[in-house]
This record gives sequence, C-alpha cells and structure tokens, in this order.
Amino acid sequence: MLGSPGSGKTTFCHALAAAGGPPLYHLDDLYWGRGWRRPVPAEWEATVARLTRLRTWTVDGNFIDTVPVRVAAADVVVLFDRHPLLCAAALVGRSARLRRGDRTDYLPHGLAPDDPPVRSVRALLRKALGFRRRELRRMAPLLAGADVRVVRTRRAASALLAELSAPNRRAPAADGDPGLPPCRCPETLSPRGEPMTHGTRPRADRGTGT
Repeated sequence: MLGSPGSGKTTFCHALAAAGGPPLYHLDDLYWGRGWRRPVPAEWEATVARLTRLRTWTVDGNFIDTVPVRVAAADVVVLFDRHPLLCAAALVGRSARLRRGDRTDYLPHGLAPDDPPVRSVRALLRKALGFRRRELRRMAPLLAGADVRVVRTRRAASALLAELSAPNRRAPAADGDPGLPPCRCPETLSPRGEPMTHGTRPRADRGTGT
C-alpha cells in the first residue's frame, strides 16, 4: 500500500485485514521507536527484507527506499492517489483528534505513552501537498511492470476492497515471524470510536493514512 499521507491507505488496510486479507504490517510500527527514534539503516533494511520473505502480507507505508524490494515481492501494488487538498484536510483533522487524545486513529505502536502523537503537522502537510510532484514521480519508475491498482476516489476504494476481499483472493495461512509483529490496531481502533475486531468491516473512505 502506497500513497500520500492522509490519502486513506491505512484505513483501507484495516478494512482489508478485517475482511480476511493477509496479515497487515505497518511500516511505521517497525520503523519508529520511543521518542520517534529512527532505526539504524542496516537494521531497517534487514527488517524490510525479512518482512518481504514472509509467505503472505499486506504492507502499509511509503518509505520510498523500501519500494523496490517490496514491489519485487508483491502480487499487487495499491497506490492511493487522492487529491492533495483532500489529503491535507484529512491530516489536519487527524492531527487535531490525536492531539486531543482521541484514539480512534492509528499511531505507531513503538511510541511511548508520553511521546507527542504527531511529529510535525507542517512536515506531513508538505508531504501531502507535494506527493504527486515529488514522491510519486520518484515511485513511478519503481512500479514499472508491477500490477498497480490506483485509487483516486471512495468508490474506487470500495470496489477494490470488494475485489481483494473476494473468497478466491483470501490469503493462505500466515507463516509469521516473532520479531515482526503484525497490526494490532483493529482490536482498539474504529472509525466510529467503538472497539473493533478483525471480524468487522470499517469504512474504507476516511483519510487517516500515514
């Protein structure tokens, strides 16, 4: 799953996991530590390599340096390319909710309880507003030859969710890696604020991706 911050890719990933899709891994969970600490580059490369060697997975996040190895191992690449202003508006709303303590939005699980929930709203907005002319332009040649599904609207997201959730697309049993924890968000988060399990299907149209 690739796309601008605020484009809705994380919400889509949660919906796909809830519908029986492959185990979900947020790159932000694996990257960020306490105090928004970054990993050593060599360790990060090894983590991504281990992740893509698993038999089945959905990976949520950009981290453009990881795109080549992920695309080479993926069956399908989903690219959320929603209008930059829609993404920016979603980010402002998400940041406001997080800063007032609302836990209906995703946060990297490696953060400490007292860490600020948003590193920099300004940096996120710059990424969202410049995604098409910067990150997407860099990604385009890396996606050549891959099965890329581009999502620009809520209707397209809903249709793709139905396609990827079809019984004949259900993932085989996961092999797992004890050092790579899959997503735990659906046990605690919901677009409506109530507890959610992988047995429920949330809406796939809110722009809460990171």
